[in-house]
Amino acid sequence: MALPQVIAAVQVLFNVIGFPGNFLVVLTIVLERRFHVRRYILLASLAVSDMLFLILVSSFRIEGLAKEQWQYGETMCMLNPFFARYFYINTVNHLLFVSYDRYLAIVKSPLTYHGDMTKRKMILTIAYIWLSPLAFGFGELIGVGKFVYNEEVFFCEDGWGVSGFTAIESAGFIIVGFVVPFAVILLFNWKVYKTVKCQVHSAKVALGMPVGSDAQQSMKNRQITERKAVIDVSIIIGAFLLCFIPGWIVAICRQFAKAITVPSQAVLITSCIFIASSVCNPIIYSVRKRDFRSVVKKLLRRIGIFRRPNSGGVTI
Repeated sequence: MALPQVIAAVQVLFNVIGFPGNFLVVLTIVLERRFHVRRYILLASLAVSDMLFLILVSSFRIEGLAKEQWQYGETMCMLNPFFARYFYINTVNHLLFVSYDRYLAIVKSPLTYHGDMTKRKMILTIAYIWLSPLAFGFGELIGVGKFVYNEEVFFCEDGWGVSGFTAIESAGFIIVGFVVPFAVILLFNWKVYKTVKCQVHSAKVALGMPVGSDAQQSMKNRQITERKAVIDVSIIIGAFLLCFIPGWIVAICRQFAKAITVPSQAVLITSCIFIASSVCNPIIYSVRKRDFRSVVKKLLRRIGIFRRPNSGGVTI
């Protein structure tokens, strides 16, 4: 089996795991009232973004890779890379707001933060996350820059290095779309990390509180909860970075290092790793969050898929 067919098979696996997994994340957060706080609402919105990415980007590329030829005409050749860029920026927006939420909870307003948000603010936040990425893709659709078919990798992509997509435009997109947002994300999480580290050190002995008091226990429980949330967010951001960075390195080499010939195999592999980002959310949640797993099992019991061991049915 040639590399394009292997990549196609891997992307099929991503779709099979990613779509139902992200759907369960959304369904769980929607139906479970204790998850109706800002952080989980943002993660549910991210899961919706991942599902749409798998449908509108990955699904169209699978057949082209399997048959080694683009199958969907010129219009979809423009829309497919547009959607890839749109959902990338959409994901970055989600990570920015999730990081800022943890910054508010741990660093800026730890005493007043409770995770809730007014309906109006939540709607405005989600609207910004979903509408602002449109500005990064319409240029090519109206003729500023190009989306082109790459016959070496059998899908359509940004026209790196072709006429109409200048080095200045490429550099601007790299700075705005990658360097700045991830620098802000890392800054938020670095401040959170330092604050949590200080809290852990200072809370080993709660000065002025009797050992075993309710106040001491409440403080300890809150700090444990916040530390777990910080670790969860850090893992999510780290996983997405690992998926995005290889593709960015290849893209930068193709645009600016003209003396280097980037093999098509590198483009295929890094684009596959990029698509893997859509599977990160449900896998991380199923591994890290016991309460998430319990709610999923509860949902599956309702529809008859999950049975308790003593009920004689199939167990999960």
